[in-house]
Amino acid sequence: MTVRSTDKKDKPAFFISATRRPSRSNGARDPERTRQNLLDAAYREFSHSGYHAASVEKICTRAGVSKQILSHHFGSKENAYLAVLEAAYTAFRSNDPKLELNAADPRAALRDFVLFTFDHVRHNRDFVNLLSGENVNKGRIIRKSERLKSIYDPMIHRIGMLLKAGAEAGLFRPGLDARQVYISINALCFFSISNCHTLSAVLGTDLSDDAALDERRAHVVDFVMAAITA
Repeated sequence: MTVRSTDKKDKPAFFISATRRPSRSNGARDPERTRQNLLDAAYREFSHSGYHAASVEKICTRAGVSKQILSHHFGSKENAYLAVLEAAYTAFRSNDPKLELNAADPRAALRDFVLFTFDHVRHNRDFVNLLSGENVNKGRIIRKSERLKSIYDPMIHRIGMLLKAGAEAGLFRPGLDARQVYISINALCFFSISNCHTLSAVLGTDLSDDAALDERRAHVVDFVMAAITA
């Protein structure tokens, strides 16, 4: 399959593919759209400022609503932040079912998975900032999520089935752990993006330009495939 770019620079990832209902012709308020606008504004504010420094006033101003409306939808700043985290994680994994992880060619399926992961991180820097901020926060709020397990358990299972199929076909090394492979793929994709400024300074080259990112993308895919190949 062909992995499509997720480069949508003007919108948070979880609204790129969101289906928004049109405003009702009678002028009545649309609660779903209001909630989406609030999530959009909160995503920007939390990813740019971090949870503790984020301003509820700025979120409401950007969304064009009052604090009472935010309170109605989320109840508190913390709940809004958790909703943003859950939506961002959901978007990150939204294309997993399309990646055909149990495809006839396990190598191609895994390669597509790595490419999608890298491209999502590359084109959604706010997502990287958001996760970095929550790690500074020691994952205190995301641990409260009741949805995260349902998002990630199926994905880890599909990776495990893919690794098993590849091993049985003599393509992948046997005994690979799906969780460890997933962590390694994300580490390779995230680090060069989250740490691009310090790496650029240390190495004396701009690792944020398109050519450098294209080179890194190709290396990550080659590295992962070489690591798991029998």
